[in-house]
Amino acid sequence: MQVGTCIAKTASKKTASNLTKRKRSYGDETRERILRAAEKLFSRDGFQGATTREIACEAKVNETTLFRQFRTRDELLRETILHAAISPEELIGPPASWKNDLPGQLEQYVRKYYALLLKREALVRALVGEGRILPPAVRRACMEKMAPMRATLVDRLRTARKAGCVRPGVDLDCAADMLRDAVHTGMLRNTAYGTSGYSVDTYLRTIVAVFLEGLRKS
Repeated sequence: MQVGTCIAKTASKKTASNLTKRKRSYGDETRERILRAAEKLFSRDGFQGATTREIACEAKVNETTLFRQFRTRDELLRETILHAAISPEELIGPPASWKNDLPGQLEQYVRKYYALLLKREALVRALVGEGRILPPAVRRACMEKMAPMRATLVDRLRTARKAGCVRPGVDLDCAADMLRDAVHTGMLRNTAYGTSGYSVDTYLRTIVAVFLEGLRKS
């Protein structure tokens, strides 16, 4: 009897575990679907214009399900903006590489960042247009998410400086912002108006070349 009871308990635990996994899988898939729908509608209609009813309809769920996944509209907005973010290390790379190959690492960074922005172009444009009127909690969450990326880039430039690749007088915080903004602005302009006769590849290589001239010792 004890053996049978143990087998029954084990089977029951496996069944419960499988049910939990299926529920989690369904919940994750539903959450992803809502986030994709939210990005589409926030990008198209603006952060103020898109409604949770429309987002739920686009995601093929009801609003109750939407609010089961995201407690408030602001939470949905925040998670949509932060969705699919990558780690600083994945975008920027390890310190040793910046010490040994500053030009190569700068080029890798601008290309990866450009591709990342391009993938979410519509949402990036919405952020440019409505960033100032985002709810304070959403703005804070976005800034907190961006801070480690900026800090990592500054750290890599500091590593390159210690290796003698960057002159002492350069403000590295300012330099990191300028590099990021050059890529960001270029993506928005290039996708809206074209590159005026040069390629995106040429634009990105020129960013790196000009940036390096500013960083290096004369």
